[in-house]
Amino acid sequence: MVINNHNKVRDWVKKGENDRLEFKVQVSAPYKVARTIAALANTRGGYLVTGIADDGDIVGVVEPEKEMQKLSEAAQLYCVPPVNLIFVQHIEDFLIVLAAKVEESNNKPHKTITKNGSEEVFIRIGNKTMPAAKIVVKVLRNENMLDDKQKDDSSNRKLDTKEQGLLDYLKKRETITLKQFARLVNISERRARRMMVQMTLDGYIRLHTHNKEDFYSLS
Repeated sequence: MVINNHNKVRDWVKKGENDRLEFKVQVSAPYKVARTIAALANTRGGYLVTGIADDGDIVGVVEPEKEMQKLSEAAQLYCVPPVNLIFVQHIEDFLIVLAAKVEESNNKPHKTITKNGSEEVFIRIGNKTMPAAKIVVKVLRNENMLDDKQKDDSSNRKLDTKEQGLLDYLKKRETITLKQFARLVNISERRARRMMVQMTLDGYIRLHTHNKEDFYSLS
């Protein structure tokens, strides 16, 4: 499908890469791009757009059919379970920009097959694709076992001022550590840990393991 939609492409460029939008000049090895596809499916869905550089420069795609073939291969062969893609071609100043739409999955977590054949789970944090911590993988798996009422009950739980303050902070700063949260709301690290674990299990935030220090982001 080809759509002459100048506003859509320019809107993407204006927004820049984020948790639901990834730019690529062209598709590299399928196992590499599979990380982004699976991460979008594991998080909130979004678009993988080929023909736009990281800085927003529109360079176009020369052979969109080949790009679609490589993306389909990545989504079907390197994502477990496979991820469905919806392709749309946009024309911008005689250049073709290829968008692969990824819906948020109801079958999380999607793993990706790495170059050495192992499997790993990725999610989106801001404009980056990051490995998911074990507790995050557990939360993703639990989401599939909750019925609609349970999901509503969890998402409608009334947050206290400290919990709401954490979400407001993450909307502006994207990440926070346990120590930073404890200082932010002036509580002990032990109490802060209990709160953050509960908010992780409720699906509000996500934990990410790091060599230096673990940190949290919005789900």
